[in-house]
Amino acid sequence: MLITITVICIALAIAAKDLPGLYRKRRIKDMLVYVIMLGLGIWLSVLAAKLEVTPSPLILIEIIYNPVNTFVSHLFGF
Repeated sequence: MLITITVICIALAIAAKDLPGLYRKRRIKDMLVYVIMLGLGIWLSVLAAKLEVTPSPLILIEIIYNPVNTFVSHLFGF
């Protein structure tokens, strides 16, 4: 629990440094992308800090690729 709080506090400190500058320049889209990427980074950092087993990204690629491969095989008759 302490490691999670530490990671979140560090991320909030980083956001507190960067976001006001983006807000002053009225870069709303950049802020949105920044917040999404920071959130994803926080989530992955907490998982890594807790030594959780994370699934491989190849599983997602296989889930997407198998139906496409089947469709193309049926389409061209392989």
